[in-house]
Amino acid sequence: MNPVRLRDDRRGLTLIELVLTLTILALAGALVSGALTTGLRAWQSGLSSGREELVARIVLERVAAQLRAALPSPAKRNGEDAIAFDAGADHLRFVTLAAGSAPVQVFYGLRNDGGEQHLVFREYPWPDKDFFGEGRPRQEEKVLEVTGFSVGVVKRSKALAEGEEPSAADWSPLDKELPASVSVEIVVGAAGQQEPRRYRITVPVLTQRGA
Repeated sequence: MNPVRLRDDRRGLTLIELVLTLTILALAGALVSGALTTGLRAWQSGLSSGREELVARIVLERVAAQLRAALPSPAKRNGEDAIAFDAGADHLRFVTLAAGSAPVQVFYGLRNDGGEQHLVFREYPWPDKDFFGEGRPRQEEKVLEVTGFSVGVVKRSKALAEGEEPSAADWSPLDKELPASVSVEIVVGAAGQQEPRRYRITVPVLTQRGA
């Protein structure tokens, strides 16, 4: 009787099978890597968005509190009697009681450092002989996250038409009275974003006794 011979079929992978295996592994790795990258970007975006909203809330709440306590203090502008309140397209300066028991002058405006624009907050002692000048602030803060700042005001004697936006040009310190309301819009973190994130408030200005 002839012995049965067992077939030894221990072939290795062919070149085509090896290429297909490597291709499948590469595609799976790319899919996993893409999912991780997308998840990481979404997480980082969420952190950035949360920080932007926090910065915007802090800045706008401080501006609102100070505006509500604004004082119609007398001042001089180019030798003419005026009120110590200055609202321009990109800055805001006024006297307020919000910082403490004594009146102080506060300033918000955009400044450029090395080509990068950011918001600057300054506090000056009051009274100040040169309200509309630069002067020497006793406190200064830079808010690097805020890259845009715009102001609009409404005169007490003017009512906005439907759809009309307030403008800083509608009011002047020579009117010798505080505006009826002030609108402030800031842009936070716009430098690294395709679409700027804008935050806005409108604050009624109460008539208080001057300092």
